[in-house]
Amino acid sequence: MCPSLSLVVPMVALFLDITITVHLLWILFLVFGFVFALKGSRIAYVHLGGLVFALVLNAMGWYCPLTYVENYFRALHDVHSIYSTSFMMKYIETLVYPDIPESILRGGEMVLTALYILVYAYWAKKVGVWSRLREMW
Repeated sequence: MCPSLSLVVPMVALFLDITITVHLLWILFLVFGFVFALKGSRIAYVHLGGLVFALVLNAMGWYCPLTYVENYFRALHDVHSIYSTSFMMKYIETLVYPDIPESILRGGEMVLTALYILVYAYWAKKVGVWSRLREMW
């Protein structure tokens, strides 16, 4: 049996809100995650992996997987309702998807990501990661 539509629509709206919030948190992590490297945390490796992932997505012209999840939930959501999204998500969504031409946004993301990777390379040289890697080879 299919659940009642009145129960499904609020849940879809909740899942959409959660997905947009997670997307914003991921973006904030990519922007400010270098702090973990400065503190010497192992989370910096996740940040570096996320930066490489973002660089590949933008270089290839692909969209973030969270965008597809958001679009899926948005398609399930009742678009004909008076309130198509929550008050908070309306403003969080403008942070995740700013009104900037896509080419400028992608170019800026690639420059920022490449800059962070260069900072990581400099940091790795400073703490001696490169010399340890050469010794291993």
